[in-house]
Amino acid sequence: MKIKDKRLKKLVDVSDKDCPARKCYWPRLDPGSFTQGIGYRHRSDDWLCGTREAHGCPPDKEKTEEKS
Repeated sequence: MKIKDKRLKKLVDVSDKDCPARKCYWPRLDPGSFTQGIGYRHRSDDWLCGTREAHGCPPDKEKTEEKS
C-alpha cells in the first residue's frame, strides 16, 4: 500500500499505515533491480521503504513500534 509521508510529501510504498511510526521505516527512492556485473536497472521514480525492500519487514512489528 502507498501512504503519504508527511516529511517528504511523497507517496511511499509500505506494508501498512503504521509504518512511518516504526523504527525500521526508511523511505528512499526505488533503486531498481540489481544484476551482478551490470549494476542497477531503473524501475521507477517511486518511493519505498528501504528496510522492507532489502530485508523484509521485521517479524516483531509491534515491539518495534512500542520502542519509538
